[in-house]
Amino acid sequence: MKNTTFLTSIAVTLFAMLPLSQAVADNGPVVVGNITINIVDSDPALGFGDPTPATPVGGNPGTTVGEQRLEAYKRAAEIWDETLDIDVQVVLQAIFTPLSCSPNSGVLGAAGALTVFRDFPAPSFPSTWYAAALSNELSGFDLGGTVPDPGFLEPPFNDEIFSLFNSELGTDECLTGSGWYYGLDNNNPAGTIDFLAVLLHEVGHGLGFQNFADDATGQNFLGFPDQWSRFQRDNALVGKHWDQMIDIERRFSATNGPNLVWTGPRVTAEAPNVLGPALVILVNAPADIAGAELPFGTAGFGPAVPAGGLTGDLELANDGVDVASDACEPLANDLTGKIALVDRGACNFTVKAVNAQNAGAIGVIIANNQPGDTPIGLGGSDPAVAVPTVSVTLDGGALLREFPGTNVSIGAPASDGSLAGTASNGLVKLYAPFPVQPGSSVAHFDVTASPNLLMEPNISGDLQPTNPAVGLDLTDELLNDIGWDGTISCPVDANAIPTVNIFGCDTGVANRQGTYTVIPSKTWLPGQFGAVAGGCYIQDVVDACFPLLDANGGGGQYQSCIAQITSDLTQQGNLTRSESGAIKSCATFVAPILNP
Repeated sequence: MKNTTFLTSIAVTLFAMLPLSQAVADNGPVVVGNITINIVDSDPALGFGDPTPATPVGGNPGTTVGEQRLEAYKRAAEIWDETLDIDVQVVLQAIFTPLSCSPNSGVLGAAGALTVFRDFPAPSFPSTWYAAALSNELSGFDLGGTVPDPGFLEPPFNDEIFSLFNSELGTDECLTGSGWYYGLDNNNPAGTIDFLAVLLHEVGHGLGFQNFADDATGQNFLGFPDQWSRFQRDNALVGKHWDQMIDIERRFSATNGPNLVWTGPRVTAEAPNVLGPALVILVNAPADIAGAELPFGTAGFGPAVPAGGLTGDLELANDGVDVASDACEPLANDLTGKIALVDRGACNFTVKAVNAQNAGAIGVIIANNQPGDTPIGLGGSDPAVAVPTVSVTLDGGALLREFPGTNVSIGAPASDGSLAGTASNGLVKLYAPFPVQPGSSVAHFDVTASPNLLMEPNISGDLQPTNPAVGLDLTDELLNDIGWDGTISCPVDANAIPTVNIFGCDTGVANRQGTYTVIPSKTWLPGQFGAVAGGCYIQDVVDACFPLLDANGGGGQYQSCIAQITSDLTQQGNLTRSESGAIKSCATFVAPILNP
């Protein structure tokens, strides 16, 4: 089983080019239902036009490498088209090109929205960026041009999504000994990487499974939040969602581990049907720490932790060189029948696992060398790894090495009965390690989810997205949360305070919950009120105007947004005129104070 890292590139400025090298289109577009694959390889012979003979495999009828690549992409397009019931044509730029790689680790692919839109004529939250494909779907027509772009990231930037895949996979310098598996049955042999699973992951990002804020600085893209941020909450920051935070709060939250969660109603409702019980590393001995439970991250390389767990005595690795516990050299101590505790750093995770395994270890625990409350995912590729490998936090590693004679069970059920990959409040966790991992942080599910999910930051060998019993796990539910089903929903933990309050100004208006048709947009046609926002409180609808306070001239825009919202609510019988006036009075009072 192979495991490498996905890279998700964020979208760029409206109608602007990404800072990547251009390429000349040769192969052109291929239409699959309501998705068009725009092949823009600079050298077709090395990409989707590769003429190398290939034997049909796993339901893929192609007889050349290029044909098999295209057949796999067509199947991915069919799956997404059918799953989301896409109405407006989505154009995906596709190219094979060298990506970051080493003999034991590498980037498989990168994808994202080519352009983003806000305040378009459709049901949508105001002043909020949406990926191009989703913007078009909500609008019912193509907001850009319809003619596929002539090349990779070339004007006029009509395409909705760009996608790149590693052309060097399997060479001596890129995941040596591996290679793409082009079968359509998610049955890739050991030592290969399922191209279809990678395609589904990357296209998922381009369809909107991504955020556009800068995770390292906390800055919103061009000063406005995105469709992702309204459902991304930090449990430790007084329950704030990212669209309600200032930059420094978002920067902190991006590395705030298990506190970063998704609050979309569809993901939350579906999680019990997808996720299994939370599994932990249970400390059995010594008595001083017996009963301690540590979360762990998984690795895609090597076998999974066996059902029922793996129990053994723990021993710190010692290679006798420099940081002896990093297992970057053959180990000097005999670990026969034991679980190796290894420190992160200096070499690839696969090297550590192989060295521990060669010393007789039956399992490997890699402790982070950076602070943080969430375990990291372990990327890399080496078919020689034959023992389960997991990760723990820096503090978790310190606890495990504190006492001699420590015995642990990897994969024991958590005592609280929670679901794997969820926080204590039942919300599904997002990936937020410390420090920020560009391309991986925030816009993925957390690596503690079990079974592994399609949209984790590392590919796992147990993914089965073409299996009807597994499907796209929670991925399609999240895309529906942000609007792919045509509706706008509020988070499951909507703002339920007793009365509507605007930054300390109590309006006295009862904060009623309901289904509102009030999310405003200045460009809507006359008579349109917007989307049905299910599960919202009046406070949530009012808060939808909050981002305008961060925009240029935001005070006036904010008051205009509040005026439109209260007018809509009043026309629909959800507010009395006096209640509408009370809300507008508070907004008028606080706007110049908050945005002078």
